[in-house]
Amino acid sequence: MSSPMEVITPAVPSVGKITVIIKTIVAQRGFILAFSVIAAGFCSYLIYNFIYNVFFHPYAKYPGPFLAKFTDLYAGYHAWKGDIHLDMWRCHLKYGDKVRYAPNRLNVNTVTGLKNIYGQGKPFLKSKNYAAMVHQATNTLTVRDRKDHGRRRRVIQQGLSDATLRAFEPYMYEIINRFCDRLIQTSEEEAKLEKNGESTETAFKTSTWKTERNMSEWCNYLAFDLMATFIFSGKYNMLEREQYRYVMQCIEQSNIRVASILQAPILKAFRLDKLLFPRAIIARNMFLGFVGKLLRDTKKNDRTQRKDLFEMLSHAKDPESGKGFSREEIVAESVTLVVAGADTSATAMAAIFFYLSRNPDAYARAAAEVRSTFSSVDDIASGGGGGGKLNSCRYLRACIDEAMRMSPSVGQTLAREAPVGGAIVDGDFIPAGCDVGVPVYSIHHREDIYPDPFNYNPDRWMVQREGASQQVLDQYAAYNPFSVGPRSCMGKGVALVEMMATFAVVMFRLDFKMDASDKAGGKVGAEFGRHRANEFQLWDHITSAKEGPSLRFRPRALV
Repeated sequence: MSSPMEVITPAVPSVGKITVIIKTIVAQRGFILAFSVIAAGFCSYLIYNFIYNVFFHPYAKYPGPFLAKFTDLYAGYHAWKGDIHLDMWRCHLKYGDKVRYAPNRLNVNTVTGLKNIYGQGKPFLKSKNYAAMVHQATNTLTVRDRKDHGRRRRVIQQGLSDATLRAFEPYMYEIINRFCDRLIQTSEEEAKLEKNGESTETAFKTSTWKTERNMSEWCNYLAFDLMATFIFSGKYNMLEREQYRYVMQCIEQSNIRVASILQAPILKAFRLDKLLFPRAIIARNMFLGFVGKLLRDTKKNDRTQRKDLFEMLSHAKDPESGKGFSREEIVAESVTLVVAGADTSATAMAAIFFYLSRNPDAYARAAAEVRSTFSSVDDIASGGGGGGKLNSCRYLRACIDEAMRMSPSVGQTLAREAPVGGAIVDGDFIPAGCDVGVPVYSIHHREDIYPDPFNYNPDRWMVQREGASQQVLDQYAAYNPFSVGPRSCMGKGVALVEMMATFAVVMFRLDFKMDASDKAGGKVGAEFGRHRANEFQLWDHITSAKEGPSLRFRPRALV
């Protein structure tokens, strides 16, 4: 022990320790230096990117939102918000027919642009952004290669033949009649009152209006059952059973993420989408799990009664290449078929119910046409989906077309990429690699093409094209709820048959009216574009989310 008088000398670090300390400091400074270099480089890139996109990009000359000039996040935000179709329309009102909606995307709101971009024989490719939608394998919706797309389309079209549709019709009408039964089925409380004899004398007469129905939900159930039966011969009975009703909710929730990264692929970098859209990821996994079950169940089903679409896809070959679908391609196509076959059709049918319930003159005229054309529900079915009697209901078809014009299931731009060498769109040169497209909702609401565009007017579709004015010709040319050209919806024919048959049966069997609780339209004072009470409101996430309309039904009194 040292004495109090001893001087305590501090320990002197060894040379080795000093070396370690120096190396640590150098290493830390090196890290800081490296980080500084990287940060400076990143900032330089952002500045360069900003200057190039704003001043030197081929699209720099076009007007548009300022943020959209240098970042995809502007479009991504509106895709997440669900008002991208409205924002595109607002931009065209403000900036004109040609709007720069993203650094590398031009929206063209003209009939000529629609023909130049999507028409037959045009050289445009699907935008690279569609790669964000690919899960494990590309499908008909996402594949970029034109030859590969043509092969897939030729295979699928074999399953959409008239023979396949005719074989499906008896099942289709059985499902539609079940749909009608459910719309007028009394609630549990009403059924209890009836059973106990506690109702008043007139409370539950045949003509009594039944319990309010949210038609977005019921159209989801109907469209799903039609899709599952037509494509997979599946009997999931969503109309009666709650077990699988979560699937349609999963599609809507999952599409919020997909729509956002489709517009802003940077959100997928570093897996940012998993942080930003955790609920959508869960919904996607639940949906894919159901598709897996759907495919397993399909293999177990009795395939002897009829050949469904899936059965045909499993064995069909492209007549040109002799190549069929691989297992991975069948799974990928099945996902698309479920969404396209159920979600988009459900949105269209909900819109039709909305506009007919809000426009009593159109409703009365369509109902009178159906009821004077057919003598019974069996008479509708015996005419066949492609039968002359159903097709003769021209005003009913006009009501359907007008609803899809006003509230298309897919209202945003389906972007295309200019090919090597570029291309001309509505008089302007589009350089190779640049995206361009026509927003569906915007062109459907051009006042010079559709006078009074926010007024539901089925009569605009009763005008014959032969000898018509240029405005009428443009009206038909601009109408594209199923898109147009070689990449248009292959299920258009099936969807139209289902909608015509559904509304013919509903209007023959039932009366319906808007419930006082309905909130499916716009609201006075809401943001511009959502302020019209007579417009069915959609939230565009590639396909559309919706709510309502709230309707009441009753059996039609047959006199």
